[in-house]
Amino acid sequence: MIPEGSSHMQYDDKNQTSAALPQRWVFKRNCALTPRQLLSWYLSLCALTLVIASGFAIMGFWIVLPFAGLELLLVGIAFVIYARHAADYEAIELRPGHLRLEWAHGSKLTEIEWPPQWTQLSYNGRYKAPLVISHRGQQVKMGKFIAEKDKSSLHLQIRAALARAAYSV
Repeated sequence: MIPEGSSHMQYDDKNQTSAALPQRWVFKRNCALTPRQLLSWYLSLCALTLVIASGFAIMGFWIVLPFAGLELLLVGIAFVIYARHAADYEAIELRPGHLRLEWAHGSKLTEIEWPPQWTQLSYNGRYKAPLVISHRGQQVKMGKFIAEKDKSSLHLQIRAALARAAYSV
């Protein structure tokens, strides 16, 4: 969970909060390698494997080369599947009078904007339960990348920010 700007609250001289700045929460996968790092690692793996397999082929064990190629093909397919979803994320952005939800899954980016006055946030507290944001019959489930121990406090934090954004129009 990466709370971008969750502390973006300004304080005026009277020590009251002002919701003039947007608040944004971004939830991402916990990935060890970016797709670019993965590609460079895979290319180095290919080079090393082909050098070793070529050495065996030169010594007369030619059967090693096709199996090395098959191995690299299967590892490459697995890495493509991994890299396609490595950059997935969910984001919630609150501005005075606006709630914006966006999420990326693979190459698909979806965005929704709703007024916070008519938007509800619910969370039932069960294990693996999502945060449900609803507006006039539409429901969006978020929180796939949030640690279970953080969901309850995040629910309260976003709910309070949602109330502030709804009343600061």
